[in-house]
Amino acid sequence: MNIKKKIILAGLLTAAASSAAFAAYYPSHYVERMYFDSAAKIHSIGESTLMCNGRTYSTGESSQHYNEIKFSCGVSIER
Repeated sequence: MNIKKKIILAGLLTAAASSAAFAAYYPSHYVERMYFDSAAKIHSIGESTLMCNGRTYSTGESSQHYNEIKFSCGVSIER
């Protein structure tokens, strides 16, 4: 293989690795959770939001009792 082909191949492999690293870092979904104190889900005790940029915002407490909504990060919900 000549040097020109090796350089092109190295560039393609670098681009593929960069794309994979980018996809692995950012979440695939925007996620909101509202946490409750019991399975009855009447009294809210906290909330958390996972943004598409990877940041997480939380308030209050978490528990095993929650409601969750998800949206794909690649899909716009605006019309």
